[in-house]
Amino acid sequence: MMRILVLPFIVFSTVFFAQKKKNKLDVVSNIETRVIVMKPLGNNYLAKLVSPFYGFGFGGNLMTPLNFGVGVDYNVLFSNVKYGEQSLYGNIGSPTITNIDLYFTHRHVVSEDFSIEEMAGFSYYRQTNLLIDAKNKKIKDNATGFNLGGKALYTLDREGYQQVFVSGKVNFYFNNVYNENPEIKKFYNRSTFLSLNLGYRYNF
Repeated sequence: MMRILVLPFIVFSTVFFAQKKKNKLDVVSNIETRVIVMKPLGNNYLAKLVSPFYGFGFGGNLMTPLNFGVGVDYNVLFSNVKYGEQSLYGNIGSPTITNIDLYFTHRHVVSEDFSIEEMAGFSYYRQTNLLIDAKNKKIKDNATGFNLGGKALYTLDREGYQQVFVSGKVNFYFNNVYNENPEIKKFYNRSTFLSLNLGYRYNF
């Protein structure tokens, strides 16, 4: 009788702890760091008056067993106003963009070493410029938009903890500058950013 009671208990315990261990592996998280080159495109003030942006970023995401997940990126990018364009840009300089991307992602596992991820989501921007005629004074503008991108990853170790990646992303930028002339308003309100990222990811 005792053996009959103990056997189901052992089976139940084995299944329970195996399921518990499996559940721990259901969602995979990671952190990333990257260097970024970003070029504004189109007929707008960032594309015409400003040099390409260079910077760095951090981020991470959560990935489910279905290979769908969510992620966040925090990026800081620096540029300069092109020579001779200071008056059109507004007598301000040293533009810096702080960008936060929230996105959904999907992963394709190509092989044990390679995988590809697609991304799409919402973007927030804060642009900071220094006043040329006033030291230590800054002008800050907020903007929003959305982002689309892709990422190719290569795994460095057998356990799959460390990866390097290259990614490309398109960000759409919508500001809220007011002007009665619709062409001028469009010139200063909208832009499209194309960026290339090289980075390192750690999974845990």
